[in-house]
Amino acid sequence: MSTGSFPSDPGSRKAILVLQRHEVERCQYEPGAERALIDDETYVLPLPLAVDDASHPALRTLSEAGLLRSGSMLVQSPFDADSYEEAYLAPQRFALAKHMYFSAMCRHLGATEVSVEQITLNTSKGEQSLDVKASRLGAKGGVTAKSEDLNKVLSQMDLHDEFTGGPADVPAAERLLRRVGLWGDPNMRSLIEMRRDGANQIKSRTVKLSLSSEAQSTLSVAGRFEVPQFVKISADYKRVVQERHDYQLTVLVKF
Repeated sequence: MSTGSFPSDPGSRKAILVLQRHEVERCQYEPGAERALIDDETYVLPLPLAVDDASHPALRTLSEAGLLRSGSMLVQSPFDADSYEEAYLAPQRFALAKHMYFSAMCRHLGATEVSVEQITLNTSKGEQSLDVKASRLGAKGGVTAKSEDLNKVLSQMDLHDEFTGGPADVPAAERLLRRVGLWGDPNMRSLIEMRRDGANQIKSRTVKLSLSSEAQSTLSVAGRFEVPQFVKISADYKRVVQERHDYQLTVLVKF
């Protein structure tokens, strides 16, 4: 972990702990607290900001979002190295972001509809799921269980997008995936290949999409972070980093 100038290398700041400068100094002599200063992928951000750091795009964004508060644990987005979320909100926010990018890719590919049919949340405590298609049709029993975390995601997710449709703009879809680091998702790449120019293009596909796979590496960095005992941090942070959150979608795409 570095405590000097804000790192230009995104890999050195996958997780950020925001502290007052006197708290950073305390880490150096408080018994056990020095362990928080030895992780190469995390960064302790001292407040107030140094003059040289204040103009960094990531820090400007954090300041404008009101995230530069002592005791905040921030996790880097897997889709934008200069974007962060509070750790206890990160599993939900990153899942929502990936769904948004998936829908945007489908729009580039000429889709007319993107409909979420089922959403499932797997944690170390078990599985909760909602049959969105059944609920939309008014059927009973679509919900096997709904945790607070699943409810929060559902309340923020666009479950049904409609577009005018049109020819596939494959280069635009590819650029989007490369820009946000999703080129490695096999389901997304496969859909692009099916919509390339040629005869007998695909008209619909049901896709099973993991919304959490890309976020696991950065969340695991926050999970192994040994926060000094004297630092007051959200109880929700401790709960989230101690249990896995894997959101999965079943999505019907029509062209």
